[in-house]
Amino acid sequence: MSRHRNVRNLAEDDYYDDDYYEDDEYYDEDEYYLEQQREQEKRKKEEAAKKAKANQLKQQQLKQQQQAQKKNQLKPAVGGGSGGISVASGAKSKKSVSISVPTKPPPGLSVEPAKKKTAASDAQGSSTGDAATKSQAQAPQIPAETLAALRSLNDNVRSHLSMVILGHVDAGKSTLTGRLLLTLGHVSQRQLQKHQKASGAIGKSSFALAWFTDEDEGERERGVTVDVATKFVRTDKFDFTVLDAPGHRDFVPNMISGAASADVGLLVVAATTGEFEAGFASGSGGASDRTCGQTREHVILSRGLGVTQFVVAVNKLDAADPVWSKERFDHIKAMVLDFLKENGFKEKRITFVPVSGLTGVNVSREGKVEDEAGLKALRNWYQGPTLIEALDGLMPAKREFEKPLRVIATDVSSEGKTVTVRGRVIQGFVRMGDSIVVLPVGDEANIVRVERGKAVKEGASPYSFAAPKDETNQTAEREVGDVPELQNCALAGDIAEIVLSGIDPARLSPGCVLSHTHHSLRPRVRRRFEARAMVMERLAVPIIRGSQVLFHMHSVDVPAVLSKLVSSERRSDHHGKRQNPRVLTGGVTATVEVTLSERLVLEESGECKALGRFVLRRGGDTVAVGLIDKVLGD
Repeated sequence: MSRHRNVRNLAEDDYYDDDYYEDDEYYDEDEYYLEQQREQEKRKKEEAAKKAKANQLKQQQLKQQQQAQKKNQLKPAVGGGSGGISVASGAKSKKSVSISVPTKPPPGLSVEPAKKKTAASDAQGSSTGDAATKSQAQAPQIPAETLAALRSLNDNVRSHLSMVILGHVDAGKSTLTGRLLLTLGHVSQRQLQKHQKASGAIGKSSFALAWFTDEDEGERERGVTVDVATKFVRTDKFDFTVLDAPGHRDFVPNMISGAASADVGLLVVAATTGEFEAGFASGSGGASDRTCGQTREHVILSRGLGVTQFVVAVNKLDAADPVWSKERFDHIKAMVLDFLKENGFKEKRITFVPVSGLTGVNVSREGKVEDEAGLKALRNWYQGPTLIEALDGLMPAKREFEKPLRVIATDVSSEGKTVTVRGRVIQGFVRMGDSIVVLPVGDEANIVRVERGKAVKEGASPYSFAAPKDETNQTAEREVGDVPELQNCALAGDIAEIVLSGIDPARLSPGCVLSHTHHSLRPRVRRRFEARAMVMERLAVPIIRGSQVLFHMHSVDVPAVLSKLVSSERRSDHHGKRQNPRVLTGGVTATVEVTLSERLVLEESGECKALGRFVLRRGGDTVAVGLIDKVLGD
């Protein structure tokens, strides 16, 4: 079972400065597309420079050949010899003179044959320096046609986003997710009727929509989401992987795993009197404090784990007092917006939408609504987007196709001689037939099948891989599977099932990382690192050197020790940065060294964000979130 995690009040502004989160600009419209344009111009210049250099080399080689031919024409006779060229000036009286002429490559010779020659000399016992050149030359490269297809995805292929559903317990997250699946045609009305009948039999008829995501019997009986449910939905603009995270504070570790796999977030806030206040309560801090609302904690955690866009669904307005109250909506919007801005979210990346997940009001402009009077009351004062329109208004995420492969496993199962790994491709791309290495164990395996997760229409399971195309949509953009060079592969950002052969199933577990087999393309496996961390504002017990914590990163959690406090800083403190502090109190930004109890796959946050973001928890509370700056030796 994959694991997931939690955090608390992180209101310190310097933690979320733009310099701290470099990925913020990925979602700015102008900057994002200007960056794509600059990269294209840079590639054109590089290609032009390579052509010019190749032409210059060709001219030099041709000139050298012409000079050699002129020298040879001055000699009366030329004979072949093993050490060079033999020149004879007379038949008997004169000695033959041997002239060594360096062998020149023919015009147009590329660099690649020269590398092959070096590799051959390596095999015959060359120097150690040449062996390094050989190893570098053998590193796998992306074929030119595949690379061109990858670079064209932003313009020609539908965008894909991973979206985590966040919010306080009982805010209606699973019900709203079920309503999305029903409205977009990924589940049928007949399936809903079955759930209504079954849920009514156990006295939970209002949970029928939630049963589309809460598929475990224990979750259905308790009415509480425990694990992150994964579904796939399709809007006019995006293909979404929906991650329905639990809202109860006991399952914050599961929530962390879901947020770590997300690009954007859907924050569900209950508008009913008392529920919003409970979910947004700040609490007094400490492991024994049960009053801190999960709305705040989920916002802080998701921001620390890389989510930069939010659609805020103000749910249950049909149960507010009075119903569909504009004043209640405006009050909630003002409070939540201020908190989001305090924690580093930009206002242009936040959209507020009033909805009712139970009746479907304002989820979509099309289809039947169960509460016509409520829809009419809402339209009297709200003319903004529906929930689906707000989702289509999100910015596409930047994908690192050209970086080395990183796949984080979230689930592992075996059948026969093969092992199926389900996970998210963080960067790079993976194809059928490739060889990969599983880290941190270091075992190699072969890929026999790759299936990308995608949404299907009514009548089929919404949790499906390799689904058939929607033949009714004639205006749909091209799919990744429609690109010939990208058949049987998964790209950065995809949730995929990868079937492996040649490896023991016992060697794989959730949290493993799949990478290229070549050593130069593998991430490091270490126990120590230096990181920037933001300590939670409401910290019950200060942090000192040697403090024991639980380290959470994507789907893994291991015990860890804060082995060194390097420096700390608080914006309100006029003394500036303090070196080697004795203690870290709530709200400070600190540089620390962390030592893990076991070796894990770690990378600097600038190299791979998913393997460079982490959460530290202690006694059931989150004490810090941070970014890895430097991976240290063991």
